[in-house]
Amino acid sequence: MAESLHVQARPRKGCISVLISGVVLVAWLCSILWTAIDEGGVPSDAGFPAIPAPSTVGAISEECGSGGCWREMVVDVKPPQTAGSLAVEMDLASERCEPVNLWTLRKTCTGIANAGGKDFRIYLRYSPVLSKY
Repeated sequence: MAESLHVQARPRKGCISVLISGVVLVAWLCSILWTAIDEGGVPSDAGFPAIPAPSTVGAISEECGSGGCWREMVVDVKPPQTAGSLAVEMDLASERCEPVNLWTLRKTCTGIANAGGKDFRIYLRYSPVLSKY
C-alpha cells in the first residue's frame, strides 16, 4: 500500500511543474505583446547617466513623436566644460544601448538630443530588439 501512494505522488509533481511553466510562459508572452503595443512607454529617470560636476541636471520631460515616446533631460553645462567635452566625458558621442531586457525584449538607449546652441539635452528611450535603430 505504501508503494501505491509513492507512485501517485510523482505525476502530481510533474503536473504542477508543467502548470507553473505554462503560467510563466503565458506571462512572458503577454509582457512581450504589451511591450509591442505600448508606444507610450518610456524608461524611468533613473536610467539617465550621471552628470559630471560642475554641470548640473536641469528639467526632465517626456516627449512623444511618431516613433514613440522618450525622456529628455536638460543639462546645465558649466565652465570649464562645453557641450562637446561633456558628451565625450559621458561617452555619448554616439547612441549607446544597454543589453536586451529578456522579459520585455527591448533595449534602453541613451544619446544626445541637442548639443548645439544653449541647451545640452540627453534622451532616454526604448528600442525594440527587432528594430533597425
